[in-house]
Amino acid sequence: MVNSIVIICEDGPLGKNSVVESIRMAAGILAVGDVEICKVILLRDAVFFLDKKLNPKALNMDEFTNVFRLIELSELEIYVHDKALEIAGIEPSDLVLEDNVSIVDTSKISELIIKADMSFKY
Repeated sequence: MVNSIVIICEDGPLGKNSVVESIRMAAGILAVGDVEICKVILLRDAVFFLDKKLNPKALNMDEFTNVFRLIELSELEIYVHDKALEIAGIEPSDLVLEDNVSIVDTSKISELIIKADMSFKY
């Protein structure tokens, strides 16, 4: 039986829906209730999704406010790679969400993946 799932996302939030769909999938999995633990890991360009300076409207895209509410309502845990933030030039204070987001190193990401019963790369 699957009790825990990790969804890994690396693609940036502009031009692709990978991050948004990863979050929707995770929230849906949690809502169904068959799986107790579902976490999302943001690597590489996916970390830009949480940047306060991101302006999707400038690219004629919908705002991400509904997705941020979904994260909070579902109590979804988001893990952000510390090196990806550093490479992107994003400080922890630049992140949109605080309560549901943890900034972690590579060893913690490895631990999350190893401990999960199943993982997806979206």
